[in-house]
Order: sequence, then C-alpha cells, then structure tokens
Amino acid sequence: MASKLERAVEIYRSLGYEETAYEDILSLGIGTKEEQGIARDGLKSGEWVQVKQLSENSYGFASVIDVDLKKLAVFAVRIGVEAKRAANVIGRGDEIALQAIMDRGENYAIRFISAAESGNRRAWENSLSVLGMLCLKLLHRMNLPIPESVEYMKDWAAASSVILLGTKKDYLFDDSFTLEKEEILRRFVEHIEKGISLNMPATGPFPDLLFSGVEKHLLSKEAAKEYIFDALYIAKRPGDRKAWVELLDKLGCTEKDYIDRAENLIPLLGLGESPLLERFAPVLIENISEELLYPVLISCTSAKVKKTKKMLLNSVLKREKPKTANDFAEWLSLYLQDEDKSIACLAERLALSWGLALEQEESTKELQGLWRESPELWEVPRFSLGEGTAESLTDMVALLSDRKECVEDLLFEQFLALTNQIAYKNPEEAKMSLAGIPNSDSGTLWALGRWARGIEMRPVEESRQSFWQGEKEIVKIEYRELLTMRRENLFRTMGQWPCLLSTPSFEDLSISVEDFLERLSLYRAEKFSYVSEPDLQLALTRLDMETFSQEDICKEERSKCVEKLQELDLKIQLPSGEFLQDEEGKDILLGELIAAYLQDPYVEPVFFPGETPYWKVELKMPESLKALPYRLSYSHNALFSIFPNWGDYSLTAVHRDFEVYHGQGIILRQLARRRKPLSKGALMNWIAVFGKPSDENAEDALKANKEAWERGLLLPGIADISYLDWSGGELSNLANLAAAMDFMANEGMLSLVWKAACDTVEQSLKMPRILAGTAEIVKFLRDYLDEVILAVEKKLAPKEALEMKSIRILAGKSGSSKAVSYAKEILEKLESLERKCIKSTDNIGFREKSNLKCGEALKDSAALKYGATLNDNRSLRENQGPIKNTSKSNIITSVETPADFEKVWLPLPEGKELIEDHATFRVKGLELRKNEKVFQFDLDLPEDSDCSYRVIISGWLYGLAHEGQVSGTKVDRRGDRNDKIDAEKEVWLHYDKEKGKIVVSEFRNWRGGDKAPLVGEATPYSKLFLSFVVALLAQDGDSIYGAKSLFKELVQSGTLSLKTVREITRLLLSYEEISPAKLVRIVEKEGGFLSICWGMLWECIKDAGAKTAETGKPPVWINRILDICIYYAAYLREAATRGSISKEDALWPGLLEMANCGAKSTAVKKAKELFEILGIG
Repeated sequence: MASKLERAVEIYRSLGYEETAYEDILSLGIGTKEEQGIARDGLKSGEWVQVKQLSENSYGFASVIDVDLKKLAVFAVRIGVEAKRAANVIGRGDEIALQAIMDRGENYAIRFISAAESGNRRAWENSLSVLGMLCLKLLHRMNLPIPESVEYMKDWAAASSVILLGTKKDYLFDDSFTLEKEEILRRFVEHIEKGISLNMPATGPFPDLLFSGVEKHLLSKEAAKEYIFDALYIAKRPGDRKAWVELLDKLGCTEKDYIDRAENLIPLLGLGESPLLERFAPVLIENISEELLYPVLISCTSAKVKKTKKMLLNSVLKREKPKTANDFAEWLSLYLQDEDKSIACLAERLALSWGLALEQEESTKELQGLWRESPELWEVPRFSLGEGTAESLTDMVALLSDRKECVEDLLFEQFLALTNQIAYKNPEEAKMSLAGIPNSDSGTLWALGRWARGIEMRPVEESRQSFWQGEKEIVKIEYRELLTMRRENLFRTMGQWPCLLSTPSFEDLSISVEDFLERLSLYRAEKFSYVSEPDLQLALTRLDMETFSQEDICKEERSKCVEKLQELDLKIQLPSGEFLQDEEGKDILLGELIAAYLQDPYVEPVFFPGETPYWKVELKMPESLKALPYRLSYSHNALFSIFPNWGDYSLTAVHRDFEVYHGQGIILRQLARRRKPLSKGALMNWIAVFGKPSDENAEDALKANKEAWERGLLLPGIADISYLDWSGGELSNLANLAAAMDFMANEGMLSLVWKAACDTVEQSLKMPRILAGTAEIVKFLRDYLDEVILAVEKKLAPKEALEMKSIRILAGKSGSSKAVSYAKEILEKLESLERKCIKSTDNIGFREKSNLKCGEALKDSAALKYGATLNDNRSLRENQGPIKNTSKSNIITSVETPADFEKVWLPLPEGKELIEDHATFRVKGLELRKNEKVFQFDLDLPEDSDCSYRVIISGWLYGLAHEGQVSGTKVDRRGDRNDKIDAEKEVWLHYDKEKGKIVVSEFRNWRGGDKAPLVGEATPYSKLFLSFVVALLAQDGDSIYGAKSLFKELVQSGTLSLKTVREITRLLLSYEEISPAKLVRIVEKEGGFLSICWGMLWECIKDAGAKTAETGKPPVWINRILDICIYYAAYLREAATRGSISKEDALWPGLLEMANCGAKSTAVKKAKELFEILGIG
C-alpha cells in the first residue's frame, strides 16, 4: 500500500509539475478538491530528505522521493499546507515561491514570515538567513506590518547593509532576488524604530544603518540620539552597550547630552563595565550637582579595572570639596583599602584635599572552618518508577519537552520504562498520556509523539555505502550512536516489549546481573523469540560486572549463571528488522553471546590527558561482542550513561561551559547519583564548572554539587590539575578556575581545591612564562591561607598543605607582578608561623615535613630568587637541572638528558624543494577589531608592473589550505590611477606549475570558469604562499587555528622543510609589522613542533644579536624567544649532541652578542642563562 507521501507525489506528477520548467509551474492547475485534500494530507508533515553517507568521508541530505523538491514545495504551498510547513519545505527564496505565497493572501504571508523567522537558519549571527530575503520581499511587496521578531530584523539589517552601505555579500545573498534600494528607504525609519524596541544586537550592522540614516537625512541627529540612548538603557549584553556608546561618540554627543540624562545613566555605571564607566563617569563626576554626586560615585564602585578606578578618583579630585564631605567617608574608605597602592595613594590625596581624617582599617576575616571532612559514601537507591501511573507519565512529558538537549538520566530512563510498561498493557492509554508532546518537537520526543498520534514512520536506517573491491561489491555500514538508536528504535516499537533490558537497577543507571537475567526470563515467559539489539547493547554496558566478579560471589554461582544463560535461545533483532547472524549466516543466540560477555566484558581504558581523545571514542570492543554493530564512535559526551560504573574515561561530559552546553546541569545531577566517588580527572573538571555556570545550568549544577558532597562523592586531595579541560598541555582560563575554587571553598569544600590550586601554580612556574590567571589562583591561596592553618591546627588537614613549595619559589622571583606580590604575602605569613612554631614548646613541625628548618626559611626564599626550579621528574623545565644565576656564577651543575626527547623532538620527513616564484610583497598591519591585527599583503608580480594585488587572509583559510590559492583585489599603480583599488572585482592568485609563475584569474574555479570552489586537486605551494602560511602564525584572531593546522600539515608532508622555514623566517623578520614573538608562539604551547621550529628560534636570535650589536641593546621582542629557548634548552642541547642540530648552528650566533651587551636588560640575563645551559664555548 502506497504511503500518504507517495500518493501526494503521484497527484503532483499527474498535474505535470515534474516535467514543466520551474519558471512556468504557476500556470499549472492544483487538481480537484479531493486531489488537493489527498496531496495536502501527504505533504503536510514528514521528512522529504534524510541524512545519508554520500561518499567514504562525507554525509549529506538525500531525497526520499525521486522528484524536484523545489517544485514540490511550491505545489505544497498552492494546495494549502500550513504556512509553518511551507517555511519548512521551501529551501531558498525566489520569485516563483514569492508569488505562490502572495497568492495565498496577507494572513498566510504574515504566518509564513513568523514561521520562517523563528528557525534562526543563518550561517553567522548577523548574516542573512536562508529565507530572509523571501520574508523581506514579502513584507515590502505586500506592505505587511513589521513582525515582533529579532530574527526578521537581523535579516533586514543584513540585507540593508549590503544594499545601502555596500558591505560584503555573504553566500546567501542572491543579486537576482533582492530588495530595491527604494523599497528599503521607504520603510527605513519604521524598521529602525522596531529594531530599537526589540533590543537589536548592536554588534552587527544595525548601528551602522542607524548612523547612515542620519547621514542620508532620513533621521535627525536628535532623534538618533534618543534611539541610541533608549537602546543603551535596555541592552542586555556588554558588547551591545559598548557598541552603542561608541555610536554616541561617532554621532558627536556633547557633555550636556550625558549630564541631562545623568539619572538614567547611573544604573549603567553600576554594571562595572569599563567602556561605560570611562565614557560617562568623568563627565558626570566633574559636572553634575552635589545632590547626584554620591549616587554616581557609589555606582562607580563597581569598577574592577585599575585604570578605571584611577580615572574615577582623578575626576573627583578635579571637583571642589562638597559641602557634605563627611557623607563621602564610607565611599572613600573603599579605595583607601584597595590592594593597589597607587589607588590607595590617590584616595589619601582626596581625603587630604577634602579634609577627611580617615584611618585605613585592617580587614579581618572571621574564620568559618571551611576545611571540612568529606561525608561518608552513600548507598545508591534502587531504581523505581515512582507512582507508575499514566498521570505521572504526562508530567514526565512536560519536564522532558522543556529540555533543550536529550540526556539519558534517571528521569529519562523512568519515562522510557513507564511508557513501555503502560503501552505494553494498554497502548491507547499510553498514547493519550503522550498527547502533550508538542508537534514542533524536532528533538528528543519527536518520534514518540508521532507514534502516539498514529503517524506512520519508516524504520531507523543505518548509513550504507557501496563500493567495489575488484569484482566484489562491499557494503560499508556507518552505525548510528548507541543511545540515539536505542531511543529512536524504542519510540517506533513502543509497547512491543514486555520490559526494557536497559532499564537501570539502581539510580546510578547500573544494572545488576540478577535483574538482567530476570528480565530475560520474562521474555521467555511471554513467548518472545527475540530482543532488540540497541536495547541489549546498552544493558550489557550498564551491567555491574565489578560486583558480579567479586570473590565473595562464589565461582559455582557464576558458573550456574553462565549455564543458565546458554540455555536462552532468544535471537537478536537489528533495527532493520533482520536478525543478527554470524559469518556463516546462522542466527546468533542471545544466551551464548551474554555467557561469553560475562567472561570477556568491556574494560575501561586509562585516560591520559593530551593522548586520549576526549572528543571521540576509541574503545576496543571485546571479542565476545564482535558480531554486534559498533555504536560508540560518537558517544563521548554520553559515556557516563552508557558505562555508569567507569571512571574518567566515561566522564568527559564533565567540563566547563565553554560553549553552548544545554545538558550540563542535568548531567551533573545524574553524576551526583554515582556509586563511586568522582575520579581525579572528573573531579578537577567538576570543580572548574563552577567558575561561571550559565544561567540555564546554574540551578541544577548547584544542586548537583551539594548532593555529590553530601553523598561522599567528592573526595579531598585527588583532583588532578593536569586533567583540566581533558586536553592536556598548557592550562588555560585560570582566572575562571580561581573563581570556581573560591565558590567551592565558600561552600565548605576547601579541602577539594587547595592541593589543585597549589599544583596550578607549580604548573604555571614550569611554563616559559607564568600563565595568565596565575595571580588569581595565588590570590585565592592567600585569601584562604588562614582557613588552612586553622584546619592543620585542628588536624583536619595534613601538615603538607602548608608546604606550598611553588608559592615559596614564586615569592623568590623579582618583579612586582600581582602573582609575586600575593606569593610574598603568603610567604611572610608562613615564615611568621614557622618562627612561632620553633619558639613553641609543642612544635607541630610544619617545616620538618618539607625537610627545611624554620631558621632556614628566609635563606631558602632568597636562594629561590636565583633560578631554583621545581623538580618532580615530569616537566620539560625540570630536565635542565638546577641553574645558578649567571650574573653570580658561570657554573652549571648539571643538565640532564630529557627522558622524553624522542616524544618531543619528532622526526621530519624528507623536505621538498622550495618553488621560487620571484614575487615580492609589502606588509601592513590592519586593526580588524580592538587588539586584533591582521596582515595586509601587497604583492608585486614580476610580469605585472602596472598593478599590485592586495591580499588579506582573516578567519577562514579554506582557499589557501585546500586549493593552494588566495583571493585578493587589484590595485592600479598607473599614473593618476595610482593605488586605485578595484574592490568590486575579486581575483584569485595561484602558482601555475606549467607556466612556472603565479597567475591571476577572475574565477575561483579557474578550471571551470566559474566562482564555485576549485574543482580538482590543489595547486602547489610556491614561496609566496608558504610565506603566507608562516606569517599567519603571527596574526591575531581566529585565523591562528587554521594557520597552525595548515603549518603542521605542510611540515608533515615535507612541503615546509627546515631549510624552507628558516629561509621564510629570515624574510619575515625584515617586516616590522610581523612580531617575531608571535611568530614562534606555536612552539611555546606545542612541543611537537620543536624539531622544525628551532630553526625559527635560531633565526630570531641571530637577527636579535645583529640588532643588539647595531643599537647597543637587545630588541624588546627577544624576551619571549629567549623564554622559549630556555624552556626547551635541554632538548636543544641534546639535539646538538645527537647531530640533529649541526655544530655550526649549535653555537647559536647572536646569543653571545646579547649576553655580552652592557645594557641593563632582562634579555641580557636570559641570554647569559641560555648560553650557559646550551654549553656554548
């Protein structure tokens, strides 16, 4: 029997749509009323496409029906499908689709715009959406009201900025289907007003359009000011507020404009955002009445940045003493107590100027006993269905429908088990309970909702790809992810199973072997001959094998269990409906498979940060299950639900909310039901979550933290900082981590984070430069030191908690950085405590534990100032051995051979010959955004003297990385046309192997003569293009990620050889705009590049030596290069010993010039230190 869709398509074909040209289909009929009804019923819902594997490495959408879907969508609109459905099936806008919608009338068009603009189908936040232009043309052509939709306004702004301002078109902008300039101008002011009322993002083109309205006299300057201030008052994002403030400046607002609106601006000052404070605060403080001065100053106490605080105090100093100066004493005392001396000094000046006698109060923080013992481990409750009624099922639907991400947690498992239980006994009752599943739910419950409404569904299909191997056809199947396949298969077969094998036995989602066997017995009792494969697989991974394998369960009982299993003759049904078979085509019986699995189960691999991938699963399937489909490849964020008994390997879903992470809070709640305490990596990342959880996840995350602590799942002292973010390598976002630790400490969990905080400082000291955020970690240690001292005294914390070796080393460093200053405060307190301990008769021996006598503490800290390093035989830095300050001594005690030299110094492939292209270029730095500079390359080609070509590569590197070409614009250099840019005409440059030179084409796909991506293989990289690749390593912004990847790829292929890298580095060092320090930062964070990048370091040092000889002092950029060289010095020395660096290069020319320089410079000291470590001379 044909499906509804097939019957609809049959009518569509019979009316001649398929063979008629698309441009002419509106002239065709739409059939009889009966035919319209049948077609409408078939086209009103359901999918017309499905994701399929198109080739070995690509997936895409493929039609489930063999017709032109573009024509079918127009036909669907004409026969009367709902506007919401029309917005779903129309792929792109054009005149035919526009006319079809217009023919349906105004109300239909309004509903269509509402539906189309609710999907957010756009490539970037401020780009045109897929149906954006269609909606714009509908609204302007039919003169419809502007919808209350930010998404619509984003489309208006995106299109208007191209048409009115000439901004670059994105790939969805079609010149053949666009608004006319006059259409936009006719309703311009109306759109601006709507955008302001909807709180349009100011980080897109909308503010520029508003400003252009003033320039084009569409808006008065005063009206524009009112719009901007209104937008500023209601803006929710700091970036938007900053953009509006910048637009006020651009518009030329006067101080009077701000003073007149002082009362409205005061709440904005309280947000603590520097752009707002720096723009408004000085004007208001210096000019407003004394009556408003106090509320303004109180709001300004939100300032966090030192520069802003000083600016505020300097502005106050410009005012005369207020009549009620004493009223300001409390406000001023906040600045007198500031940790920064320069701010406290300004506050003292102000107090003196106003005649206020204020004393700096010493802030004493009452100790709260925040180091507490961890509660005992809880006993996990049994899994239950609660009330188990149809009403409770309806309540669960409501809860699950609100979720933005599917998480297979306790609630979801209860929902599945209860739904199946009710559906097995009474399908109609279950369907009535599920009626609340929204029609629009395209996520978790979509398929179940269709089952409840009786809508037919196709079986879940696996992706299949056929290819020929000789004369044999091979079919490769890409199996769907385990939890997804179990869910989708169950939703389509709901009520067909006596029970679900994968239903947990306990709230931690684990299943006992006894419960599992009992369920299998139920299948036999109900005369079932098979089980569901995805359901079975999940049941096996959730089995509590640890309890089953314990010695207190006698071998005889286990043997009986295995024998009982072998009697089960149930088959295993795949989602396709076929049964699982062995290589000989025989059905595999369930009992034999499970019996084998109990002897050969999954084994948790060890997780190694930086080596074990946390974004994908590389898990070996046991031999006992090799006949089953492998469904774990894409389960990395769901392993906590699949393997609830495992540790770190299954817990990588615990991580900071560094991107949209809708399920984070729910996942944490589930992990708070574990049987075992969190392992070291999971605990470290659990702590990090609380730096700044999103509003969406905060409530669940806080509950989870409290529950996990009370249940004994969070243990002190085991969090391992090397597992932070699961990625290994350099620690990042430490300020956020410090905030997380502060939260945990205040919750009475100081014992969880103290060791991790100390370890963080230790790791930071091992890096070439102290990591950003280290100061915040040290401040945390300083702020909670008294709590730890109290805990040690009460014997709640071990004495080792006060060793703080890394802090002692940091305190011994020179300089006045915040990290060093905080460390010195800590050391001062520790040494004071140690002196008291020595005098005390009941000395508890703090220093004995660290093998240092109290009397030696000051001597030790002084020694640490002269280069002492941490030593735990793990880090790169330790391999150098202890080094004395070279200004004091020229003796190096030892430089140990790095144990991991082969891991760091990777072998290079045979290098390819550099292709010379004889092109030259100039480099200019352009500020794309604040503190984000990109390079502008102006190229001169040997045979094209009349023009040059301007190339800017920012963000996406696809053309350079995958096609071997770059886009640019032509710059005319002839006579009076000098430097005239033909910006409209984009050109593409590539190296032509046949012609032996760089050629220019107006087409990206110069092989096919069109603007599509290049067809065929990439062109070879000549010297110019390799220079781009290396130079981009020093560029700011998102391009650095693509540049690093491309650099690595070209090194591994031999295209970028050591010789070539050195030659290009020498070239790039001649351009002042390219920072050598940024050029080599790639090796600072990734040691695997050292065997190629040492050549870059070598060229930088040689160049710096020449500049030192010329100017008498080392260049400022050399400090970072020297830091990196010192960091890797043991490897560089060993490479020279092994011949990987030649004897001539091992002399490191330029280093001696800097070491012998008479200038007072840190670089000179570092050069001397490096000279010593490398053993030169």
